[in-house]
Amino acid sequence: MSSKKFFIILLLSGFATALSAATLENDPYPLFFLQRNLSRILVNDNISPPVASRNYVYPHIAANDILSHDSKGKRIVSGLSDYPLKDAVAFEGKYSSSLAASFAFEEVAVRLIYTTQPFIDSFAVLLDWYKTNGLDPALFENSKRIGKETAAKVIAWMNRDGFAESRRMNKYVLLKSPGKWQLTSPGFFAAVEPHWGKIRPMVPLKKEQLDALLPIPFDTASQSSFYREAKYVYDVSISLTEEQKLIASFWDCNPFALKPVGHITAFVKKISPGGHWMNIVALACKRNQLNFKKTSEALTLCAITMFNAFIYTWDKKYEYDYLRPETFIEQLGIDYNWQPYIQSPPFPEFPSGHAVISNAAAGVLTALFGKDYVFTDNTETDFGLPERTFASFEEAAAEATISRVYGGIHFLFSCKTGQEIGKIISRQTMDRLYNR
Repeated sequence: MSSKKFFIILLLSGFATALSAATLENDPYPLFFLQRNLSRILVNDNISPPVASRNYVYPHIAANDILSHDSKGKRIVSGLSDYPLKDAVAFEGKYSSSLAASFAFEEVAVRLIYTTQPFIDSFAVLLDWYKTNGLDPALFENSKRIGKETAAKVIAWMNRDGFAESRRMNKYVLLKSPGKWQLTSPGFFAAVEPHWGKIRPMVPLKKEQLDALLPIPFDTASQSSFYREAKYVYDVSISLTEEQKLIASFWDCNPFALKPVGHITAFVKKISPGGHWMNIVALACKRNQLNFKKTSEALTLCAITMFNAFIYTWDKKYEYDYLRPETFIEQLGIDYNWQPYIQSPPFPEFPSGHAVISNAAAGVLTALFGKDYVFTDNTETDFGLPERTFASFEEAAAEATISRVYGGIHFLFSCKTGQEIGKIISRQTMDRLYNR
């Protein structure tokens, strides 16, 4: 997509029906606008899944800090690791919490993304929306000040999370010992974020229960459990139904996808797993007609939980350093010419990141919206795939989990274990931030 076309899409998404001043503060439209445009930037820039989770979480925390400042109940930010609870902001005078939160979101987001100008330009359209709705100029300026000062506080805290240090750490070195991860076709990309496990989590996890969830030991013997797992992936892959293919594609969410087109290979841009679930959160908030503050709460809780889940998952991926099914199936002679239905991502196999992230997000959504929540997911329509309807968030997460086996990129044990890890991380994070 050309940058001009991308910019026009962002601007067109900014227009909305004018509101009365009485309802302006409660209208969640600005959050949906900011969230969607941030996702478009991250897709455009091909941001990796773990880094994308960081790009989502900090802007939402900044916005939520403002919205919960005068809350007499629970504040999400009060449970975050090392968060500067003493406000560096003087909340003096009248201000619009909605506008201040929008300024905070934008200010933090532009520090995290590469393609900044389209996001800045689209934010100008959002500001016109506020002005069209008759916001007093003095109120506007005070809201802007509070938003920017809150953002500065969050950015200072964000810059201490270990991300900058991880950019300077040693490159990942492939291990040639049996069972270890190797580069996979067609791109043979280098390992993605091998030091992500060192990033500061949003909340400390109780790891005893998590660390007890172990992978099946690597074994090449034809009667071993590991070999049977590989054979199972292979057997499923050679008899995929059209529905299974659709499921694998719907939950692919691979920003690194390559697609052969004639004599060349095209680079296909897709939304990340975290971005997919952030859209599901937005869908639920819209359907339930949540106000600005409640929408922020849902988006922030989900972003925090997924960020935590990515850190733990990536730590375990590089600790175990398991090979992908295609490496085992090809090298062990099950089928030398076999390829998975979808492209293997460039990082170790265990545990399945999709399983962990999807079940972590589904746990948050179930806690907020209920267990039997029927919804239609339209996230992938932007990428040429039809909507899918689910009877619950847990059902959607279960489908995302098994999709990795259909796609041929994960062993079943990795998906099942990842499913349990995601549920535990969700419970622990929500207990710290919400159920207190």
